[in-house]
Amino acid sequence: DRCAHPRMPLSNGKVVGDTLVCGYHGLTYAATGRCVRIPGHAQPPTAISVRHFPAIERYGAVWVWMGDAERADPARIFRLTDVPETGGGHRFYFHVKANYLLINDNLSDLLHQAYLHNPSFGGDANPLGEFIPEVRQEGTRMVVHWDWKNIKAPGAFAENGNIAGPADGWNHSQFEPPCFYVNQPGFAAAGSGALQSALPQGAGKISFTVNQLITPETERTTHFFKIVACDWPESLLSKLDRFIVDVNNEDIWACEEQQRVADLYPDSPMHAIPTDLPVVKMRQTIKRLEAEESR
Repeated sequence: DRCAHPRMPLSNGKVVGDTLVCGYHGLTYAATGRCVRIPGHAQPPTAISVRHFPAIERYGAVWVWMGDAERADPARIFRLTDVPETGGGHRFYFHVKANYLLINDNLSDLLHQAYLHNPSFGGDANPLGEFIPEVRQEGTRMVVHWDWKNIKAPGAFAENGNIAGPADGWNHSQFEPPCFYVNQPGFAAAGSGALQSALPQGAGKISFTVNQLITPETERTTHFFKIVACDWPESLLSKLDRFIVDVNNEDIWACEEQQRVADLYPDSPMHAIPTDLPVVKMRQTIKRLEAEESR
């Protein structure tokens, strides 16, 4: 992210047609990275250029390949759930002061939803931790299902789903390496079909799909994008921030606290518990793929 002239970040420039104009001195770059104009000069320079990266627009996002250009393959782009390729859904962005793997850990082991998210869930979340998730590996893909039967829905789900009595709940998670997740949480009136319940959103059921797109920035910072799909009525959409922003702020706090302690005590021991199985599998997958890539 720099101009080849005074090293000004080109992200401070502006797009003009199919070119990028540096915001400092106006050098203009084509999509190939070649400088095609210097203000006050009739002829374009022959030796000024910056690196360019293969990129494609899909799902309303820009996907950038940071590796060798000849290895870029659009067919390998992560497939979002419940969002058309042309774009859609509700978009959220967070900057996290923690290594991306701590976010991976957070999304792999959802036991924390019973404790860390008790405030944003509106209380009554602790019982969610008393169930054992189903974990299965499908190649490099990992699927984790948390399912609850005939329990009290946490306050925010009960209130916004208009669920008065016992409920069935779920949080189904899919991991695709290196750092993509799909989470499908929800609750519905007990016995109505859980995830497949035909009850209307906000009238006995509430559910949504969160596509989690994690992009490492540095060893200690991460860009965190979310594209959320939900078929809620208009009257409910104003509540979406409670389920996404409030919940995610709790996750960010936890990840940044872990990063802070890891920096202070890098050699401190950690002990695994049974629900860490998805974390272990995720880390093993990442390590194996890194080893394969370095060959």
